[in-house]
This record gives sequence, structure tokens and C-alpha cells, in this order.
Amino acid sequence: MLIKRRLGAILILIFIFQGANPVQIPVSHMEVVQGQSVVLAAWYYSSPDKDLGKNTVLWSHIIIGHFYDQVISFSFGEVGWGQKPTGRVGFSSAMPSTNVSLYINSTEETDSGAYYCVILVPGGDSLHGEIQLNVIVPPSPPVCTMTGNPVVKGDVTLSCSSREGKPAPQYKWRKAEPHPSIFFPPQQNERLGTLGLTELIEIESGMYTCRASNTAGSESCSINLEFPTSTYPTGMIALGSALALSIAILICTLFILRRGRDHQEETANEIE
Repeated sequence: MLIKRRLGAILILIFIFQGANPVQIPVSHMEVVQGQSVVLAAWYYSSPDKDLGKNTVLWSHIIIGHFYDQVISFSFGEVGWGQKPTGRVGFSSAMPSTNVSLYINSTEETDSGAYYCVILVPGGDSLHGEIQLNVIVPPSPPVCTMTGNPVVKGDVTLSCSSREGKPAPQYKWRKAEPHPSIFFPPQQNERLGTLGLTELIEIESGMYTCRASNTAGSESCSINLEFPTSTYPTGMIALGSALALSIAILICTLFILRRGRDHQEETANEIE
């Protein structure tokens, strides 16, 4: 509670001491994949004769559109924690120290934002520094679906979508063997994850795989496009049946003609 009451006053000091020496921040923008650990490196200079235990160190987290949130502090020789669970955040070095780096374990997307480090030195300068942290999220396993009429000469649309992902995933479709294919816009919409197939032909049947990817990772799903045998055009079926019948009639006619010729030859032989 003591840290929370002091937080507002300390943040105001950031703007009051415009000429103060800054906290040393080697990397001002950092990016980490959700679930991994990150260290926000920061330190300051102090005279050897100064008692570091008298200094106050405060890390706060500010999210755009939200109020500030206390992360961790060191004051009056004690470490205090804010809203984030104890053990997930902490000072990288034993306090007191001029190394005031902050570690965050098991990062979450909500950890993204600006982190302010403020150091109050009794009778001296007030120091401050800022680090921007961006926690990126791999795509969740996508779901593949199909709409339309999966028949020869028909049209279908394959769709692929992930519920999670930061930055927004890009989607790419591929067709597997024995007739592999890759696709390009406008047939494939990499932002929406759709693939349009029109005037289908038989070799387009098979397994289609969609890969959702961003800078944090990738996941994929597959769907099988097959043509039910009962959906072949009725005209082709009728033509095939008529052709089979014609062949059968021709075979029967040839058989009858041959039998008649053999019978005539047998009769002629008997007369002789």
C-alpha cells in the first residue's frame, strides 16, 4: 500500500526533473515470444561513497489507454511487488545495486507496453528511463473448412483461420502430392485465409494444407477435397451405359453370324 501511495508522486517527478540524468537503457525497444522470459536491462551511476540502500527504485507498467500499474520496487531496504505474481517478476541483481534490471518470466501478451524505471536519490538527482516491450503470440492451431459444391465443374472455397496470433497471422495454402500446387493472389487471400477453386477438374482432388504463420511461429491444418462418385455428370453415365450395350449387341451378333456359318459348313460336308 505504501508503494501505491507513492507511485503517483514519483511519476510526477519524471516530468519535473527534466534535466535529471537518465537511467542507462541499452535497448529501448524489446520483443519476446509469449511464454519466454525477458530482461529489461537498466542501471545507473553512483558515487562509491553513496549508500545505495537509501535510494528508492520503482518500475511501473503503462499500457496505452490504461492507468499505470506498479511492477516492483525497492525502498527503505525492502523489495515490494505490485500486481504481477511474485516470482514472475523481479530484480536481476540483489538489491541494493546500481544494476536495476527487471526480469519477467512466463511473459503474457498483456505484459506489452511501456516500462518506466524511476530512481529517487535523497539529496541528489531523480533518474528515469523507459523501455517499450512487445510480447508477440504464435498463431493458435488453425481450423480448415470448405464451402461450395465439390464436384467436377463445381466451385469451392477453402478457408483457414486461427483464433489467436500477434501480429495477425498470414495464411498460405498448398496442395499435396500426387499433383502438388501452390497458389497466388487473387485466387488466394493470405490475410483472410481463403482459397477459391473454380471449374474443378479431377486432378484437383486431394489433400490441401494451410499454414498460419507470423514472426512468433506457425501452425497448420489440412482438409481433403474429394469428388463423390455419385456426383459424376448423368450424361457421361448414360453415354457409358449406351456404349456398353452397343458392344454387347455387337458381340452377340457376331456370335450368331459365326454359329450360322459353322452350321452351313457342317451341312455341306454331310451332303458330300
